[in-house]
Amino acid sequence: MADIAGCVERLLDRFHIDRPPVPVDQIAKKLGVLLCPLPAGAEDDISGAIVRKDNHVVIAVNPAHHSNRQRFTIAHELGHYFLHEAQVQEHVDQRFSVAWRKADPSGGVDWLEVEANRFAAELLIPTKFLTRDLDSLDEIERHTIAVLASRYRVSKDAMKFRLTNLGIIGLNEV
Repeated sequence: MADIAGCVERLLDRFHIDRPPVPVDQIAKKLGVLLCPLPAGAEDDISGAIVRKDNHVVIAVNPAHHSNRQRFTIAHELGHYFLHEAQVQEHVDQRFSVAWRKADPSGGVDWLEVEANRFAAELLIPTKFLTRDLDSLDEIERHTIAVLASRYRVSKDAMKFRLTNLGIIGLNEV
């Protein structure tokens, strides 16, 4: 299992990012990753893809999806970029590889997708930023989740999942 938190912390330090929202699009660009629109519609379940060919990397994002979803997609694909270079290369089709990400994946557990999702959550809502923001609060209410979601430019559900996964709130709270 990769040290996702450490990888994200080094990335944030490298680009001097010390508060939300994390500019995932700018991180990608500074890494030399080309961002481009994915030829898909709003109803299409494809959110994004990462393509590696020679020394070039392209992240394609569905422009019809909500901006929060697009941010998550970029962060997710950056997870593949940092964590799965060797594994993604195994899916070769005419000398380039594609790792697709669907909005509603089904079937068995794909651990590469789980890791990329964890990376995306840590990048969009870094533990150290969230801890700092929560230190000044007495309790977490629905309104708090909405305010934090807006601050981090993620959905309320994403913020609630993050707080739950970090053990800050229980599954049925708020």
